[in-house]
Amino acid sequence: MGNAGHVRRPRGLSACALAALLFVAGAFGNMPVPAQAAPTPPVEQVGSTIVTLDPARGRGDYPVYASAELQAGSASARQALVIIHGRLRNAADYFATGLALAKAAGPLGEATIVVAPQFLDSADVTAHRLADRYLRWNADWAEGRPAQSPAAANPNNPPASSYDVLDDVVAKLSNKASFPQLQRIVFVGHGGGAQMLARYAVVMRPQSGPAISFVIANAGTYLYPTTARPQPPDCQDFNKWKYGFDNPPPYVGDAGKILHDFAARDITLLLGAEDRKSNGILDQSCAAQAQGRNRLERGRNYLDAMTASGMAPLLKHAIVHGAGHDEKKMLLATEARDAIFATGAAAR
Repeated sequence: MGNAGHVRRPRGLSACALAALLFVAGAFGNMPVPAQAAPTPPVEQVGSTIVTLDPARGRGDYPVYASAELQAGSASARQALVIIHGRLRNAADYFATGLALAKAAGPLGEATIVVAPQFLDSADVTAHRLADRYLRWNADWAEGRPAQSPAAANPNNPPASSYDVLDDVVAKLSNKASFPQLQRIVFVGHGGGAQMLARYAVVMRPQSGPAISFVIANAGTYLYPTTARPQPPDCQDFNKWKYGFDNPPPYVGDAGKILHDFAARDITLLLGAEDRKSNGILDQSCAAQAQGRNRLERGRNYLDAMTASGMAPLLKHAIVHGAGHDEKKMLLATEARDAIFATGAAAR
């Protein structure tokens, strides 16, 4: 990361944001790796379309559901909706939600292709007797961790990250020969998928190509690029990755560039007005509690923190009234459709 004293202030960042940048530049220390999420049963379905990761990003194949082949492309598609499943890895269900979203959007949806990548756990690969080349994780794909296997071609490099897979999807959609009319890629996630995108939206490696937007619905926790928290933390590891930047995965790059790029990202937070439960599958760790008591409060707190610091001046949000922690109620709501298809009534 270099010496924090030599980080230059990116243009457009406030003094508070610069202070956070300097913290991040020195925060990538040797902190303990966070505990992984509890395992879930193997998936019922594995996507039948198999995509090979670009060798520049690592080794391995990953399944997707898609309304247009990523290699063959589409001559007419103007937007891509990349929808990310939750902790159950049920990409087929999320693909169906994405198709329903596109259908409900009318003419805008007709020019939209839907892509639902699937991040498998080792149990899925075993249960479905999949080949060794399939990328698999250990319930930590949402955190951008390196895959359990296959190993990298170069033993000095880590295996591919789940974020490398998202980068690969962006690169394939950005191929002008395959998608000559594509103008926008929008990532959409709810719950566990929203947590993945809440981190990826901060640290993703920019690529040339269509504009990229994020619609993040009811994330359980967020990645804070600063040590400030809404609630005073009662633990020393409150800033560990995935909550902060201590001991990040190998995918994460230079702090100065991360904050500069994050400030320019088009991100909309969707918050269910009734997503107020503080139990169940909600992360109740000390680090999570420092962000708020429930998903609604944590989302509002994150929005306030990022906008007040100047770190994310383009960050928007919408409250979906009558919706709790419900994927379909959230993603099929008018507020989601406006953000996903940029119809002009964007979230406030």
